[in-house]
Amino acid sequence: MLSIDDRLNQIIHELIGNGITLGQAVEAFEGKYILAAMAANKNNVTQASRALGVHRNTLHNKLRTKSMLNGFAEAVRPSRRRVPAKRAAAPAVRPGRTLRSGR
Repeated sequence: MLSIDDRLNQIIHELIGNGITLGQAVEAFEGKYILAAMAANKNNVTQASRALGVHRNTLHNKLRTKSMLNGFAEAVRPSRRRVPAKRAAAPAVRPGRTLRSGR
């Protein structure tokens, strides 16, 4: 059985031989690693971020920005609740009272 170091050396030599740049290799590896962590954690971003050793917000940002992962973030992002119009309105002013300005 090959060690991880031997396996990585084989992959690296193959990538270099095929003209793959460091940036391309890092992008591809990171994308695949994130997808594997998300699958292993049933698309739970918080659990996947813990497994990867990164903050949850960092993982969200990577899911949004990595070209390899485009569209994946939308699939795991929970839908936002809409606030009813009357809850979003400005506070009502009682009769006989005025809003103070500048105080």
